[in-house]
Amino acid sequence: MLFLASGAAGLIYQVVWTQDLVLIFGDTTLAIVTTVSAFLAGLGIGSLVGAAVAARLRRALAVYGLLEIMVGCLALLMPVAFGVIATVFRSAYLSLPPAEVALIRFGLAFVALAPVTVLMGMSLPVLTRHLVREDPDVGDRIARLYGLNTLGAVAGLLASGYLLIELIGLRETTLVAVGLNLCAGGGAVVMSAVLGAAAAGPRPAAAARPPLQGRHRLLLAVTFTSGLVSLALEVLWTRMMLQSTGSSIYVFIAVVAVFLIGIAGGSLIYERRGRDPRLAALGALLAGAGGLAVAPMILSNLSGPHWLPAAVLLILPVTVIFGYTFPLTVRLFVGSAEQASRGVGLVYAANTAGCVAGTVLAGFVLIPQLGTSVAIITAGAVLALVGGALAFGFAPRGGKLRPAGCLAAAAALLTVFFIPAAKLTYVQNEIAATGRATAHFEDSVASVDVTGGSYIRSRHLLINGFAITYLTVITKVLAYLAKAARPDATSMLNICFGMGATYRSSIIAGLHTTAVELDPTVPSVMPWFYPDASTYLHSPLGHIIISDGRNYVRLSNKRYDLITVDFPPPIWSAGAVVLLAQEFYQEAAQRLTAGGVFATYMPLAEPGLEKMILRTIRPEFRHVSIVYNPVHTGTYIMGSQAPITFTEPAIRSVFGSKAARADLASAPDFHVRSTAQWVSIIRHSVWLTDNQVNAYAGTGPAISDDHPLTEYFLYDGYASNPAEQSLMIRLDLVVSGLLVLLILAAAADSAARRRARAAP
Repeated sequence: MLFLASGAAGLIYQVVWTQDLVLIFGDTTLAIVTTVSAFLAGLGIGSLVGAAVAARLRRALAVYGLLEIMVGCLALLMPVAFGVIATVFRSAYLSLPPAEVALIRFGLAFVALAPVTVLMGMSLPVLTRHLVREDPDVGDRIARLYGLNTLGAVAGLLASGYLLIELIGLRETTLVAVGLNLCAGGGAVVMSAVLGAAAAGPRPAAAARPPLQGRHRLLLAVTFTSGLVSLALEVLWTRMMLQSTGSSIYVFIAVVAVFLIGIAGGSLIYERRGRDPRLAALGALLAGAGGLAVAPMILSNLSGPHWLPAAVLLILPVTVIFGYTFPLTVRLFVGSAEQASRGVGLVYAANTAGCVAGTVLAGFVLIPQLGTSVAIITAGAVLALVGGALAFGFAPRGGKLRPAGCLAAAAALLTVFFIPAAKLTYVQNEIAATGRATAHFEDSVASVDVTGGSYIRSRHLLINGFAITYLTVITKVLAYLAKAARPDATSMLNICFGMGATYRSSIIAGLHTTAVELDPTVPSVMPWFYPDASTYLHSPLGHIIISDGRNYVRLSNKRYDLITVDFPPPIWSAGAVVLLAQEFYQEAAQRLTAGGVFATYMPLAEPGLEKMILRTIRPEFRHVSIVYNPVHTGTYIMGSQAPITFTEPAIRSVFGSKAARADLASAPDFHVRSTAQWVSIIRHSVWLTDNQVNAYAGTGPAISDDHPLTEYFLYDGYASNPAEQSLMIRLDLVVSGLLVLLILAAAADSAARRRARAAP
């Protein structure tokens, strides 16, 4: 139970600290992979340190307790560490080239996380030293430790993701994890004191560290490969499942949770049933996992979000095998109980190193170069080949049938490589059925689909299978409206490039325009929507930066007369909250010149959400105006430290130029209007100003970095439409039900063991 609580705390920390570091380094794939890699690297180093130290310990349980207490105490200091590295990173961001900034990012993340993650990594070898006293115990005890720790990790993930972050926020969720660490550590210290001599093991001989043999090196290589493929598949499956769901955080939570449930279940199955410690068996299992890896992809590509819960469940058989093979590998690696802690440390370190490599490889190589579907098939094929070679190479004479059967099954599943429809994403299959011109791109950030053709209304931009924008007057007016509020403005910062409409209109309005876009592919597809895109992409007035918009606003030292945010729907998508939090509006206000205007577009939403957004933005600007878009499907929220007015001369100057009239007339959803009509439209579209905004917004919760209420919405329902919320609730019930079943099974098995021991 102590190690279960420790696992829960560890996953809570990973969720919260990743969010903290994303705010410091940016919501880019490079920043996220850097954070996860630094976290895992600390665990791997800790396991090696634990392996070296644990063998010399007599009171390992007490040492384990002290490790947990130290983790909890250091976790309380992490906000201070994050504040220090944020200051250092901003200095590096402003003064160094991007390549050096990337190295500094990893170094800072590692320095911040290493002290606590190294201690976390030490805990498994140290606790193994306490529990494993006899040779027959090695596989069973390690399976139990690994399984229960992973089970705790699932509980921590679901508790924080489904409940705690939404209800109490990130900071207080961290305190829950600290409490779990202190309880686990305190309980271990008390148990060690109560047990006294019974808790102390014999001090091993100093020379009891035999050198690694060829068999050991082979097992380390195999477990490295297994870790690499497993984490690569987790990344790839998540990208696949996000298609057409709006990239909800709950999809990510579900994939990781089922992944961990499988690992926990596999480890606990090994504890109960694992009686075949042979390399051939290990190989056959890995080959089978490689073949099964494509099953979730096939269902997701063919059925999309309609069968999302079922597709997520298909991850389970693969991860059960991963969970089963870890203690099996340790059992094959460890020759005696005296070497158990060292063996666990080495195997865990090799597996963790593979996990780091798999995360980086999937995000930066496999997806951009192969695409998600082919990358999944490739990862499965690699695992099947490695497992098959191991199974055949070490199978006893006359015992080739079982490995041959596993390989045949894997080969049958991997033939999906030759079925085009199964390799295309769900969105690609949907678009192909319409016959429209289309293109599909995949990069380290997202999957990008575009549709085009001579019919202007058929042009759409889709990110991760979700249509985020189309050719519309709304995005054009965003630029002109901000300019009309400040006719003397000369510069604009446009966050979220989209189709490039606001960026293009800003340049037409004569503004020096900097556009910040997270996805590197998105600006390159602008020609699909505008035949003259090249003129604006290479305009001397334009500058495009591939970066996280929130991070750019926080770290940049430049100021702009106007800042516009063409917020990409859906509002609940993972990471989008960084552009909705109160801290973002504070930072944006600081990037404006005196009297500058901030303007963001927001589609019409449920009144509770609308009011919450206004409560969030209103305190950061002395003056706020809400203006309906021309087709009344949403509003422009505008803020400034100076009064916001739309005078007739200003509107005529901005909307009445020949270039602006031609630009606005090209919108397919709004008929050509004269300059006089635009004056009337703009002045009659102002809905609320200043005190009226206060009265309408009222009192209630606001969005902040600590309370990301639009991203975590299961209970209050902010930001999601009913269909989306229903799908996420069904998905969460399936995952939670799996966890409950596993806990009940583990509890029943434990009760059966106690009865068996008590029987005469």
